[in-house]
This record gives sequence, structure tokens and C-alpha cells, in this order.
Amino acid sequence: MGSRGLHLSFLFLSLSSTLLLCSACPMLCSCMYQGGGNVTGLRLVACKDPAIVMIPMDLPLDTVKLRLQRTSVVRVPKASFSSLGQLMYLWLTYNSITTLHPRSFANLSALHELRLDGNLLSMFPWDALRDTPSLRTLVLHNNRLTRVPVQAARFLGNVTYLDLSSNRLNTLPNEMIAALSFYPPFNPAEPQRRVVLGLQDNMWVCDCRLALLLELSRGTVSNLVLLDQYLVCSGPKDLSGVPFQGVDLPHCVKPSVLTSTTKIVTPLGSNVIMRCEATGFPTPVLIWIKSAGPDINSTACCGDINTTALKEKLPRRLPSFLQSSPQVGIRWSVISLSGVSYRDAGEYRCRAHNMAGSSEASISLEVVGVIAKKLALKKLNNSSPPYIPPPNRPSVSNSFPRGYTNTSKTGRDQVRRDKTKWNKMRAQQIN
Repeated sequence: MGSRGLHLSFLFLSLSSTLLLCSACPMLCSCMYQGGGNVTGLRLVACKDPAIVMIPMDLPLDTVKLRLQRTSVVRVPKASFSSLGQLMYLWLTYNSITTLHPRSFANLSALHELRLDGNLLSMFPWDALRDTPSLRTLVLHNNRLTRVPVQAARFLGNVTYLDLSSNRLNTLPNEMIAALSFYPPFNPAEPQRRVVLGLQDNMWVCDCRLALLLELSRGTVSNLVLLDQYLVCSGPKDLSGVPFQGVDLPHCVKPSVLTSTTKIVTPLGSNVIMRCEATGFPTPVLIWIKSAGPDINSTACCGDINTTALKEKLPRRLPSFLQSSPQVGIRWSVISLSGVSYRDAGEYRCRAHNMAGSSEASISLEVVGVIAKKLALKKLNNSSPPYIPPPNRPSVSNSFPRGYTNTSKTGRDQVRRDKTKWNKMRAQQIN
């Protein structure tokens, strides 16, 4: 009986602790149940005090809706709400938030609505939406966003309400528009959903990057609803103030690059011309880059020369010898190399880019030939080889040795004979 009573006491304490955690309300916040009591109602937590400077740590575990509004919170750290597995509505509106961690919304798999309007965000971590697979509403109204990256499209497939109004955007990736659930191709197995999009009060530059959005704004897709139908262009200058409905632009086309050849083998000292052509819209810009030098280990040249001379800082941009655009959407470029050396060997890339993206193609240059070695020769007596005395033979000076003082007749005869002998020996050794 005592053991059973101890067990019941333990269960009671555990239940009491759980209820306490669920019912506790953070300081400076208010907590209530909507739609019923603490059994059938949904827990709402509201924190609206300017004295709050960080995300409360002791939020009730059963919170379904959290409003953090008009506080002094600046940052949302990693996993700030990870204990709120039931959270469906998260409003972080009109605070001073400038930074969101990429894992700020970790463990919020049930989240349906995320509102961040009225903050100071210049960047939004779109990959943070990886932790919110059930998200349907995303509001980023009235921030300082300047761009939406292409990769944002991967995380918007289930979003049906997206508000980007009152930011500093000037374009949107076509990939993002195409990722929204209203856009074809339709899946006949799923009902078509209507998508609400807020884009007003941005500085839209009407070029080919907005071509898809401009088409949609003319009402060609009935499942797209714009919060403000009257969107206008802010640029370029000739379209400033023109409504979207009055602008018809071609779609951007990513560049395609073609080179005249993929490999060139040329003799040492020759002249080489390389050519490439790119197509796309808008007309691509072409640049040449030397991305790799000669293969010192496999090139036959380089064993006979100083390989340090072949090294250079790469990649290196090269000036075009000639470049032209014969018509809209086409551009070609030529580079010229005169008197090529082994240093010129390597890989050359022709890179094209425009608003739709970039692409490149490469040409491999191999230089073949032989460098003759020139031996430096020391010169002595008009380039004669240096004199090296033969072994076991006396060295001969250019004049008769000093110290001969024998002045007798016999001595003088001996001197003459000795001089003749010395001169013969000198002649033999020089020759």
C-alpha cells in the first residue's frame, strides 16, 4: 500500500509540474485561452512591452499563438521557439528586429502563419523556412529588403499569402514566381489554390527579369490575386511611371557560349587567335579569363627551362583584341596572342553573363617546340681557352725567368741555349 501511494504521489507531482509549465506566463506578457477554457481553448500569449529586449525563454509549452509586438527586440537567436511544438501563429511585428538566425524557427513544423512586418530587416534567411513545412502565410511588409534570391523559390511551394510590399525591391526572380502554387504546370490530382501577392510600394525596374510578373499582372492567371492591382515601373527612365499592365517585355534568356575550338596546339613563337560567340537576352557581356597555366609536370618543354618563370597569378582577366555585337542577342569576342611562349600555355575561358545568369566555355592552349641552350664561354686572349699546365712539366712564364746573372762567355752561350729551349717549351704548351 505504501509503494502504491508513493507511485501516485510521483504521478501527481509530475502532472503538477507539467501543468505549471503549461500555465506559467512570462513576465511583461499576458496569457489567455481563446475559444474556451484551458481544456478546449487555444493558448494565446501576447508580449507588447517596450521593456522587452529579448525573446522570452519561459513561454508556455502549449502556446498556439504568440504575438511579440512593439518591443525592443533586435535579434531572434537560434531555436528561439523550439519548445513550442504546437505553435501555429507567430507574429513578430513592429519591433526593431534586424537579424534572424537561419535556425530561428527550428522545430516549428506546425507553423501556419509568420508575420514580420514593421521591422528593420535588410535580409531574410529564406532557408530558415526549411523548418516550417506547413507555412501558408508569410508577411514581410514594411522592412528594408533589397533583393529576393533565386533559392527562395525552393521554400515557397506551399505559401498562399506572400506580402513583400513597402520594401526596397527592384526585381523578383522568375523562378520565385514560378514556384508559387498557382503557376502552371498544374497537378490534376490536386485542387488549384489561389495565391495572394503583395508587391506595392517597391522600386520596380521593368526589364526582362519582371517579364513573367508583368504577364501575370495583366490578369492572364485568374488564381493570382495582387493586393494592389495598380503597380507601376520606377525604371528604366523611359518606363518610369508606366503601369505594369501597359508594359510588354520579352523574357530573359540565359547566355549560351560556343568557342571556335576546344584545343589548340601551336609551335613556340607563333601567333594565336581565339574566338567565342554567345547568345542570350539581354545581349550578353563577354570576358576572357586565363584560369590555368601549363602543366609543368607533363609538359616536355619545362624540364629544360626555369619553371619558376612559368608561374603567374591566376585566374587573370585578359583584354579582348576585338569584340562586336552584330545584332541584339548575339555577341562575339576575339583575343590575340603574339609570339607565344610556354608561359602562354594553359586554359582560357570565355565567360558570358546577363540578367538571366552566366555560362562559359574553355579553350586549351598547348605550346610545343625546343629552346636551345646557350652556354656562356669565358674568353681569354681573344676567346682562347684558359691555359692549364700539363702534368709533370714546368710552368713557362711569358718572359725569361729573372735571376739569370751568368755573364761569362760560356754562360752567355748557355743563356742563349736556355732561352731557345724556354721559347720552344712555351710554344708547345700554348699550342
